[in-house]
Amino acid sequence: MRVMELLRSIRQLLFIQAFIILFFPVFSQRPLKNPAVVWEDMPYIRSGVQLWSHTSKSPLNRTVQDFLNYTTADVSGYELANFKGRSGMFVQGWFAFLSADSTGSLKLFDTQNKSPLYNQPFKNYFNTGKYPHLLWESKDAIWWSFPCVPFTGGFKATTDIKPQWYQLTLQTYREKRFSEFITQHELELIDKKMHRPTGTFPGAEPGKKHESATTSLSATETVTVFSSSDAGVIRQLHLLPQGNSISLLDSIYIRITTDNEQTAYLPVSFFFGGFSHVNMKNARGLPAGFDGKTLYNYFPMPYWKAFKIELENKTNRTAIMSYRIDWSDDNPYAQNKTGVFKVQYNAPTPVKAGEPDFINLSVEGSGLMVGAVSQLTGAIEANFSIHVDGLKTSAIESTGGEDYFIHSYGIHPGFARPFSGGLGDTMGYRFHIIDYVPFLESLTFTQDHALYQTHDRNGIFNSAVFYYHNPKKYLVVTDSLDVGDKPSEMVHDYRIKGTRMLLQKDTASYEGNYTTAIADQGRWTNGYSGFTFLINPENDGVRLRKRINQTAYHQEVKVYVDNVFVGTWFEQGTNYNLNKRMYYNDSLPNWEKGNIEAKFRDTEFEIPASFTSGKSSITVRMQTVGSLAVFSWNRGLTNEYYYWAYSYLPF
Repeated sequence: MRVMELLRSIRQLLFIQAFIILFFPVFSQRPLKNPAVVWEDMPYIRSGVQLWSHTSKSPLNRTVQDFLNYTTADVSGYELANFKGRSGMFVQGWFAFLSADSTGSLKLFDTQNKSPLYNQPFKNYFNTGKYPHLLWESKDAIWWSFPCVPFTGGFKATTDIKPQWYQLTLQTYREKRFSEFITQHELELIDKKMHRPTGTFPGAEPGKKHESATTSLSATETVTVFSSSDAGVIRQLHLLPQGNSISLLDSIYIRITTDNEQTAYLPVSFFFGGFSHVNMKNARGLPAGFDGKTLYNYFPMPYWKAFKIELENKTNRTAIMSYRIDWSDDNPYAQNKTGVFKVQYNAPTPVKAGEPDFINLSVEGSGLMVGAVSQLTGAIEANFSIHVDGLKTSAIESTGGEDYFIHSYGIHPGFARPFSGGLGDTMGYRFHIIDYVPFLESLTFTQDHALYQTHDRNGIFNSAVFYYHNPKKYLVVTDSLDVGDKPSEMVHDYRIKGTRMLLQKDTASYEGNYTTAIADQGRWTNGYSGFTFLINPENDGVRLRKRINQTAYHQEVKVYVDNVFVGTWFEQGTNYNLNKRMYYNDSLPNWEKGNIEAKFRDTEFEIPASFTSGKSSITVRMQTVGSLAVFSWNRGLTNEYYYWAYSYLPF
């Protein structure tokens, strides 16, 4: 009997152990939530989330022409944004009008349905204050929102009047398992969080341990205010300047060292969401700012080996600072899945007219960008651009400098909200929380200095960029195809058919910062093309990138992998004044006059892991559905100039 009882006990223990092994990872590795919902999820790398935006920016880089632009018009109205092929969420919208009152309606579609999700006058979106319009706000002819509107197969936005200035940003999910949809309940909680008093901690884990003290920094002295040689997470950092020390914040630097790497070294004013020579009371962001008494920074800062915070007094005066640091003495973040919190500070840097965009941040690896403070240089019309994973077409591009800070007609000092605000006449802060910017291979954040044409003004750049970074790349190129190049086509078993086909060589550039002309040859067809790509057999999915000639827009193809239909690849294209140029009496875009212009555009398509897992190669077929075109004779044709295949690496 005792033997039987012992065997029974062993079986029970084995069953419990098997249960833990099989099911505990499911519980411990729950799906990630948007940081606005679960603040503590912010440091995690997102492998399945991308940003896509469409804006009224002129494709000819004439900033004053970012007005009355739209891609096309049909029975639903003037098209602002049109995205197909993946599920996602409309996360950020910005509109500017010539007056505080706007007539006309805005339609928002889930392209799975013919009827719009919403069809209301513009004003209605911004006046209700109830779900689903909780985060829609307006002031002084600025209309902005963080709608959190989900869609299942695609998204489209149109107006029944010619649009003026706008930007719409989507968060897209390459597979259902990566979804970060925000529910009605979660949106209501975010709305409450955004209306709490300035400086309220936005997370659920304030830190288990606390350290506070007052320190005196003599002239040119450096003082260590926190040091740990174990793993942990900084949850809150408060700094209270005593006496006249508030006036020294531009010259007192904070240095952060994470796992023996310097990850931040910048003026205290910038680190807490402000700027030099501005009233810190204007800095009232959700993750960082000043509540009128205390500076606060709530970005989670995980570390695995060591962490140190130092204050350095660069003045010839004594500064007295009180501080409080709240942290957890354990670190729940897996290092391979997490980014280290970093701040890139750019000291004042002069530029001259004709020089390229200033690079606020250029980094390789993976992570997410979560905010920036900067000044406008050259003119308020100078655009900000964010390029992700080497894509030459920007993931985000503003229609003017102040627009990046969700302002309009200049920056309004003191007009501050949790995610954006005016610090001074030409300075602002912008925190990407709901609309964080994920990257898996690289990220480049640039800023123009222009009024009429790109780079046409002198200026001085000064900025700080907040981001999470892991040096490992989780998206790697495994193959490429140069369409029109015979040896490359032969290697990839390239073939193309159609009743209308042409081989065309173009010497052109990309929009924005990539203005150097390149020569490339591409093929156009109304039929199909096919090719074979090498991929990493350990892949967690594949991303295809294609260079197109964007004078054909609304290019749509059906994608087949190994003869199985995967989905629709649709590219809205850039903005055109389809009838006539609105300024300078330009009746046609410059490329129709034979000049070198921004004809090239990169576009991407996601192949789920279920089609690629375990394979070392895939055969792809692109079946043309149709297109619109600047040149009538190209209508209906799709084109391809260059392909890249990227494999997602598993964590």
